[in-house]
Amino acid sequence: MKRKKKTEDLINEIVSGNDISQYIESNTDEFLDTPVHIYLKKQLSAAGLKVSQVADRSCKGEYIYQVFRGIKRPGRDILICIALAMELSLEETSHLLRIARMPLLDARNRRDSILIFSLKQALPVPDTNDLLYEFDEPCL
Repeated sequence: MKRKKKTEDLINEIVSGNDISQYIESNTDEFLDTPVHIYLKKQLSAAGLKVSQVADRSCKGEYIYQVFRGIKRPGRDILICIALAMELSLEETSHLLRIARMPLLDARNRRDSILIFSLKQALPVPDTNDLLYEFDEPCL
């Protein structure tokens, strides 16, 4: 899911402009206003998966159904479990975290580095948790 403008360009428009209403009006398509469960359903459809598969693969069971229905607002670790279960790319996972207004994965953070590695290697949640445990980091 590509954005039309880079974040830097949007920031430049904000700081160089004098009218925030004009900025908002002209950049409506750039905002990340999609609810998390709607974005997840789109990704689910694109991946050809069922919610039951994601629930099983994420090792989070019934909670995942509630996330996909929009009943529960998932935390960062649940979103990462879902991303791993759906085999989302690092870019797709970053977009998911941005939509959810969660901190992005940071390569300078040891735990996040392991999560980035797991996403790139398409590791399942249990294998990711084994790696986290091996490096004395909190499991998902």
